[in-house]
Amino acid sequence: MASIPSFQARSPYRPLLGVVLALVALIALWFIRKYVLHYWLDISQTSYTDYYWSRRAGLLPHSAGGVLALTSGVAQIWLGLTGRTGALHRALGKVYCAGVLLGSVGGFYMALTIPPSHFAYAGGLFALSTVWLLTTTMAVIAIRNRQFEQHREWMLRSYTVTFAFATFRLIYDYWVAPPDGTAWADDFAAFLAWACWVVPLVLLEAVLQLRKVSQRA
Repeated sequence: MASIPSFQARSPYRPLLGVVLALVALIALWFIRKYVLHYWLDISQTSYTDYYWSRRAGLLPHSAGGVLALTSGVAQIWLGLTGRTGALHRALGKVYCAGVLLGSVGGFYMALTIPPSHFAYAGGLFALSTVWLLTTTMAVIAIRNRQFEQHREWMLRSYTVTFAFATFRLIYDYWVAPPDGTAWADDFAAFLAWACWVVPLVLLEAVLQLRKVSQRA
């Protein structure tokens, strides 16, 4: 199979790309270490919460798929944007898609079983899972039709949604950190359930479209 044509960014931009992806990887590892591993390693279940653990039928596949997508996606972006699109890139792409499928199905389950009193939060999770699955599917369709540029763009959109889980926790923990159990905390969590993926996706779209406009100028 022929390789995908290399990314058009000049080599001087590659160090910057490496720095950005290294930061993304560090945040992803922080998120996994703090918010995911205990669901798999704490056999005594002392760190589990009733709110999430009662929905473990969705939580466990959701978290497993998210970890697969978060970790493989960083490597995928680096390989894809630097033109290293051989067997490793294709294999990791399959891992990434499997992770998104597993994670989104778990996300749908969790969203549909969250109590009606948390409708806004559940709606954000349901919409996130939908967009996660949709953007990844579009990336797959594009590459099957050998539309390489569209494939890159849809994969960037897909990983932006994937990273929303880490974005949510990063902002919630370190920006405002409202006291748990308060109305403000619940409202802020509901707001972030939407903002953690909508805002980054809009910003990414602006960058992608600006790049196209600059190329045509």
